[in-house]
Order: sequence, then C-alpha cells, then structure tokens
Amino acid sequence: MAKITENKLKGVLTKRLKLKSPSFCFEKLPDGKISGSVISDTFQKMRDSDRQRKIWDALEEEYAEECTDHVGTLLAYTQSEWNVDLAKK
Repeated sequence: MAKITENKLKGVLTKRLKLKSPSFCFEKLPDGKISGSVISDTFQKMRDSDRQRKIWDALEEEYAEECTDHVGTLLAYTQSEWNVDLAKK
C-alpha cells in the first residue's frame, strides 16, 4: 500500500465523511504515524464514539486494515468545541 500522507488523509476524510468546511490539525509522530484532530460542524449532535467509528470506517473503506499502520489517534470536534478548547489554553 502507498504511504498515507496528511493531504491524502484530509482528502479521504473530507470526501467519505462529506465534511462541511473541515479543518485539520495533524502531526507526524516519531513512529511515522499521523495523529491529530478533525474539525467540522458535520460532527454536531454526534457522540464521541459515533465520530470515531465514522472516521475509522471511512479510513478502512479507503485503505483496508493497513490504515492502522499509518494513522494514530484522530479526534473529532465541531468548530465551537475546537474554539472552546483553544480558549482554555
């Protein structure tokens, strides 16, 4: 399988989850995996577990089970949740 880049990851998640005005905050970990946050109001009124399931279902549909070799933790936020977290810092 080809290496998953941050740009490919953004494209797959935006397309497969039909994200509205998404933002991404990714970082490359020392083990080579990409981790970070996906921010979109598409996640409104969804429980955290449902958000996670949607993200991983989309990645597995695109990359099969090999996605876990390239992607670490991805957290999902709405824009207002993200802004509240930033205000606390």
